[in-house]
Amino acid sequence: MPWIRPVPGAVPLSRGRRRLFVVFTILLPLALLGLGEVILRLGGFGQTYPLFISSLDDAYRVVNPQVIRRFVADESAIPRLTIRPVVFRSVKSPDAFRIFVQGGSTAAGYPYGYGASPTGALQQRLQRTFPDRQIEVITTAVSAVNSYTLLDFSREILEQEPDLVVIYAGHNEYLGILGVGSTFSAGGRRPLVLSFLALKNVRILQLGRRLLGALRRQPETRDRRTLMERVVAEDRIPYGSSLYQRGLAQFRANLRALLARYRKAGVPTYLGTVVSNERDRPPFISGHRRGADLDAWRRHFDAGVRALRAGDPETALRELDAAVSVDDVNADSHFGRGRALEALERYGEARAAYLAAKDRDELRFRAPEAINDILREVAAEQSARVVDTEASFLRVSENGLVGRELMLEHLHPNLEGYFVLADAFYDALHADGVVGSWEESVPEAQARRELPVTEVDRLYGEYRIRELTAGWPFSKGTEPYEPTTTADPVDAIAQGLFRGDYPWPDAMRRLLDHYRAHGELDKASKVAALLADAFPYRRQDQITAAELLQKAGRTDFRLYLHRAREQEAATR
Repeated sequence: MPWIRPVPGAVPLSRGRRRLFVVFTILLPLALLGLGEVILRLGGFGQTYPLFISSLDDAYRVVNPQVIRRFVADESAIPRLTIRPVVFRSVKSPDAFRIFVQGGSTAAGYPYGYGASPTGALQQRLQRTFPDRQIEVITTAVSAVNSYTLLDFSREILEQEPDLVVIYAGHNEYLGILGVGSTFSAGGRRPLVLSFLALKNVRILQLGRRLLGALRRQPETRDRRTLMERVVAEDRIPYGSSLYQRGLAQFRANLRALLARYRKAGVPTYLGTVVSNERDRPPFISGHRRGADLDAWRRHFDAGVRALRAGDPETALRELDAAVSVDDVNADSHFGRGRALEALERYGEARAAYLAAKDRDELRFRAPEAINDILREVAAEQSARVVDTEASFLRVSENGLVGRELMLEHLHPNLEGYFVLADAFYDALHADGVVGSWEESVPEAQARRELPVTEVDRLYGEYRIRELTAGWPFSKGTEPYEPTTTADPVDAIAQGLFRGDYPWPDAMRRLLDHYRAHGELDKASKVAALLADAFPYRRQDQITAAELLQKAGRTDFRLYLHRAREQEAATR
């Protein structure tokens, strides 16, 4: 090394010793890091968070409710997010057909939970379509996650021998965990995020994360902010900006890697297009084009709004067209145009205007339409099956405009919307002849009637939505939502579940006791079947479901009777 001057009188190192010195200099820090890693592991420091953990003496597996911790760089700020556990056999039965569901909050059935989700609805309907086969539909969906989570989970999903994977995702690429505009970031750039995920189990790095969290930690106070408020680092991501483009590039790259992995493993993938409330959710944050004449824009926009309120959509459209010509970036102008066009019964143009408004909404909780374009593009490239769930929503929406009749707020479906979502996947599986011979499918009317959601689930979901919309960005209110005390016993159970007084299984058992005590056989049998499906290893739950379903005149009691007999035979 010519930049090092030899000490006078010193014996120069030979070339071999010089190389040895360089190697030693490089390896010493690595050896110290390795030693530190060994010491931390032997000392029990740190944790790994596998996607699946054993249950019931390794006979069954369940999704790890703590798995979200693997994605958060600052462990002091971990959001309270869990996956509703779905129990499945550790050793897949020869006759089993196993489906895994991936995605975010909509795939998880928020705010109602498992029963409303594609997982719960498909599990029930497919099991009734194929009563002689063991159908396993297992969810790994969790709120606020995006394509990084899907990609990270995929290897562990493949280890469980899936026959098919269902994906509904795309809304969280910007503000979900590890999103380009999220508080819960790991550098924002894809190489950095992938490196973080690859090294997430290294104890030295976990120690660094913990120390970082300790330095950042604020005094202990109850954080009353909603998760939506907590995840936002960038509340303004303009349409077409570099950050906007980075979110699309992230989704494309991760989706391509994910679908390629499943394709190489020979696992079919069904990918749903994403849908949101385009008609009844005005833009959260509307910006302006740099250099636009804001005075001119304001004159035209205000005149358009006044005309709309006065019931003059033709004048409104003329003024709002002028506002858009001044500033095409402003989302509110496009949304106003949608209102005017809808009033003029020009519904196709109205939808285009609503979509333009959604795409320009700078607070990116809803996926831009470019996400669906990427989804179709990559699916075609990787031979995945696209299920056009967006088209399914449009078909049943009034005038082809998706709004509050199917949506609760900005993007989560109501119960009817969730049925439409699950029905689209069921129809796609039916059309492709997946699982087996579809000798007799479950009719749509029956499936809608038997959607595995109880009155407690419905009320609980209503409370959660009111809690969500009581805060930012829907409202400026600071007080958390609290439901009014009720004397209705079913509502009281739902409120207890909402407050966290007991978990979902206990709420269902309370509801079952209530229905049985009041002789409401149909409702009791539905709850009993839900409990039996949630806990397939509990023989008494299978017996109770079989008895109540038979009394209610339901032929599917045989499924639960068969499970109970299998478990009895296994214990002999």
